[in-house]
Amino acid sequence: MIFSKQNDPDGDEGYFTLNVFKNHDKNSKGVKEQKPFADIPPQSPPQEEQPSEDVKDDEEVVEKNEPQCHGNSAESVNRNADPNHTNAHLNFWRRLDNESVTAYQENWKSFMKSDGLPDQPDYQQTRGVVMVAGNRDTFERALTSVKMLRHQDCHLPVEIWHLPDELPSDATVEALNELGAVPRDLSESFLPRPMQYRRDTEKQFQIKAAAIINANFEQVLYLDSDNTPTRNPSFLFETSAFKATGAMFWPDFWKTHTENKIFEVLDISCKDEWEQESGQMVIDKTKSWLPLQLAWYMQEHSDLYFQFLNGDKDTFKYAWKALGVPYYMTETFLGMGGLEVETFCGHTMLQYSDNDEIHPLFVHANLMKITDKNGFMEMQEASNNDNQQQSFHERPWRQIKRYVNSKGVTNLSPGFRVAPGGKACMNFINGAWNEPETVIEEFDEVLPGFQNTYFELGGIGGEAR
Repeated sequence: MIFSKQNDPDGDEGYFTLNVFKNHDKNSKGVKEQKPFADIPPQSPPQEEQPSEDVKDDEEVVEKNEPQCHGNSAESVNRNADPNHTNAHLNFWRRLDNESVTAYQENWKSFMKSDGLPDQPDYQQTRGVVMVAGNRDTFERALTSVKMLRHQDCHLPVEIWHLPDELPSDATVEALNELGAVPRDLSESFLPRPMQYRRDTEKQFQIKAAAIINANFEQVLYLDSDNTPTRNPSFLFETSAFKATGAMFWPDFWKTHTENKIFEVLDISCKDEWEQESGQMVIDKTKSWLPLQLAWYMQEHSDLYFQFLNGDKDTFKYAWKALGVPYYMTETFLGMGGLEVETFCGHTMLQYSDNDEIHPLFVHANLMKITDKNGFMEMQEASNNDNQQQSFHERPWRQIKRYVNSKGVTNLSPGFRVAPGGKACMNFINGAWNEPETVIEEFDEVLPGFQNTYFELGGIGGEAR
């Protein structure tokens, strides 16, 4: 197994090509007959609980010598593993026998070699934005994100995909259409990957890959409904990293535990690296069609794969790894947006581009949306008929906390806590692992006008309780 680390022509580094699964031609012969996936029941935890073709001659090729997650490397990985996911599934990973691992591996490889993979459609448009929405207030949040895109002079067409029982209201459809955005039903039969039903869970993680595959765009900027760009993100399609690989991802706070059997199931190496945060992705479907199918497969079989992976997010990165298809992982580590609750409480992921480590590019309110909005209220002076009156408005983003010089650094220490009042909080620490310095900045100084515009355009902050 070899890998090639390629240099970005602009001087950045970060994308890898992994030659792991060479023979994934769907028309290849001699495929061993496998049991259907459903015949191999996933084991449950106890109740107690990168190019796919050969590397070019002119590329620098080195013997693969990735950390194998032993010793100091394993300690660095496991201290950054998501404790909730690890505690819920560690016993399952430890009890999974070799026969089951082999069967799961053979099943996905057989799937990738089958004649049932859909052909790429004739795309109606080259580039566009893809979102998913439907449950709770997600259509309202998506509408605000579209308004913000238009405010930032981004005119990419937008498709917002939903399950058949999650139709938006007529008023929402009209508002979206006026902005050049259209709701799309995942149950349409002519789609490459139609979805006719919902799972018996609140979060429908399995629809993300299907939405990207089914979209009319050849190149996709995917955004979660609670994720808002701070400026026109169209430039990402023109970056040398995206053009070279066809897939641009962003890091998450966590690493994949060394005892997680996903490495054996997908036949990939454990490595001291950050997981993927899939609230934003840039994908060229022509270059990425096969790994998108494997990501869809893992999401479709979430009863098994979500015991390895914490939701849909890493199904993408690991699909690319398993098939040896190149991708670019943004090297600048994410920051946090939040406020003081005894100490700093980060409720929003802030993702950066590698050419600007100061100004976040995406504001992803992953924890803010489940936090009581009353904790975000702030008194302000308002003028009415020349009389000064006091009023309250929601201001959830007071501060930004980030590591300085975080590019490509793995010795960082993000952590989760529950603050008084039940607030879910993230924070960074430094000192224990020789982490780089952290800095706290005023949100409105780093992103002037963003917060006001977000709420003026109908943005939703915390949860109404």
